[in-house]
Amino acid sequence: MELRLLRTFRAVAATGSFTRAAADLGYVQSNVTAQIKTLEHEVGAPLFERLGRRIVITDAGRRLVEYADRILRLADDAGAELRALSAGDGELVGTLRIGAAETLCAYRLPHVLRALADRHPRLRVVFRPASRTELLADLSAARLDAALLLEEPIAGTGLAVEPLAAEPLLLVAAPDHALAGAPSVTPADLADQPLIQVEEGCAHREVFDRQLRAAGVAPPVLAEFVSLEAVKQCAVAGLGVAMLPAVAVAGELRRGDLVTLSWQPDADAPVLHTQAVRLARRSPTPALTALLDLARTQWAA
Repeated sequence: MELRLLRTFRAVAATGSFTRAAADLGYVQSNVTAQIKTLEHEVGAPLFERLGRRIVITDAGRRLVEYADRILRLADDAGAELRALSAGDGELVGTLRIGAAETLCAYRLPHVLRALADRHPRLRVVFRPASRTELLADLSAARLDAALLLEEPIAGTGLAVEPLAAEPLLLVAAPDHALAGAPSVTPADLADQPLIQVEEGCAHREVFDRQLRAAGVAPPVLAEFVSLEAVKQCAVAGLGVAMLPAVAVAGELRRGDLVTLSWQPDADAPVLHTQAVRLARRSPTPALTALLDLARTQWAA
């Protein structure tokens, strides 16, 4: 299978259209059609079904997408690494693809990415925020070089995981909240206090909910938000209390917009960590190694 055929196939699968794929690749449509027919002949199975003016990917096509992603990514990795070696100046080139939890994209990664860009201006970094499920799926399909997750300790078959920074959780509220200044705050103290929560599925929400359930307490939830920033602003406005990663509220605590409540969880309460996760079968690229070296240095400080 030639790489150009796989790239064309991947473009058709992604766009669902021979016409759009041809436009994206700079080909005429007949060229795209011919390449797909050649590939179908090589694999011995139809990759798309033609339903009038529509095309639908077949089961064989869906399976080939997984292999095409991995093959093309390996080819890109090889090219980037060899170009870096041939440059001989230690500067990295190519593309680094990472995904991260929203909290890390907002509060951990910007300074690291800026430092990486300053050191390696020819390196292209593509990163996006996504949920844990999406990031692990993209990682498994080799669409990412690494995922940065804010979670309890992760373990998984075929994964290489490195904890980079501990991430304490803080219970916060507005300075004039009824519990501000209390010597200790227990789950029972929150029984009638409105909570402002992030949506279910976030690690810090899961930890907090588990602590409340263990104490048999179910405080009223005033609101749930996808955005962590919305949670913070509602807490600043005095609408309720929120459990958030310390790194996300550092600015508000310095300015006095929020205060930390003396939350007393169980002694064995889990600690969240920022963790770099990659496929164990893939060695880290020089670009990923450079990113993680910067992250270790900056976050340790």
